Amino acid sequence: MARKTHRPDDILWTVNAADIEAARSEKTEVTLGAVLDTRYPRKSLVKLFEEKLIHINGHKATPKDIISEGDEIWIAMAKEKIDYEPIEMDLHILYEDDDLLIVDKPAGVTVNSKDQVSLANGVAYYFKENGIKRKVRFLNRLDRDTTGCIVIAKSGLAQSLYQQQMDDNTFEKWYMAAVEGIVEVDADSLVLPMDRSTDGIHYEVNPKGKETRTDYSVLCRHPSQPVDNSVHKLVNSVDIAQENVDIELQNVDKHGANVDKSVHNSQKCGYTEVLVRLYTGKTHQIRVAFSHIGHPLVGDTLYGAQPTGQPFQLRAQKVVFTHMRTGERITVTA
Repeated sequence: MARKTHRPDDILWTVNAADIEAARSEKTEVTLGAVLDTRYPRKSLVKLFEEKLIHINGHKATPKDIISEGDEIWIAMAKEKIDYEPIEMDLHILYEDDDLLIVDKPAGVTVNSKDQVSLANGVAYYFKENGIKRKVRFLNRLDRDTTGCIVIAKSGLAQSLYQQQMDDNTFEKWYMAAVEGIVEVDADSLVLPMDRSTDGIHYEVNPKGKETRTDYSVLCRHPSQPVDNSVHKLVNSVDIAQENVDIELQNVDKHGANVDKSVHNSQKCGYTEVLVRLYTGKTHQIRVAFSHIGHPLVGDTLYGAQPTGQPFQLRAQKVVFTHMRTGERITVTA
């Protein structure tokens, strides 16, 4: 529904010459739709136009309206109903602005599983208590026992824009993991096709699956040492920005006999701490990739690791993205 007053999270800006030139085609006149297309995914604007929440100089606008330098654009954020039951929860908030909330997910909690209390309920409670009348939109998912950065968009516009950044890999997702055995290669890019296995529980490397990319670099090797759970307790032990694990991709034969080194690397053979950058978002991707090369995550019995009596060690340690309003690169570390 259209409204007449501005809220703090609305988007307001004055059209300048650069906006006009960026949107100009062969036609001399530039439309609002053309300008917005240079800033936001088109599909994210459809509902806003339908609900008459986009304005030019205070008047309701359509994508075909002609705009000029100096015009005031106002995108009003839609008011929504919270879509999960609010349940009080102790959230560790890492970052928040008008468009995103990033929290540090603890182990043992699901993101948004049905019929059980999940992180979504805690976020819904936070939204309710802070007057954020929006749906809970998760931009990434973490397994029950994975800890670290979980990103929630506060609007459909933010969701679409940051999802686009994830799709083009300008939204960086970094992880810390401890894997069984000693990884001999210092850094590598694991490009593997993955799909759900026939048991419906596991995922596996399968020539018919979707291609995934998981880059890693070795941080520390611990030969013949028992494993501790320090990966869940790290406090900026690694400055990820200093070592970009953006490895040049080689030609990969998805259908080749990519060797599955399924032999177990027991704790008696030590363990390796690795830094991982995730480029795609397949379920269990990191777990499957390291199991496939013979180094399952420590404690990840689902993928062949020896039991430790504790959850597997994987932490979403860092995200890096471009702020949708300022263009600034933002780094958030768990």
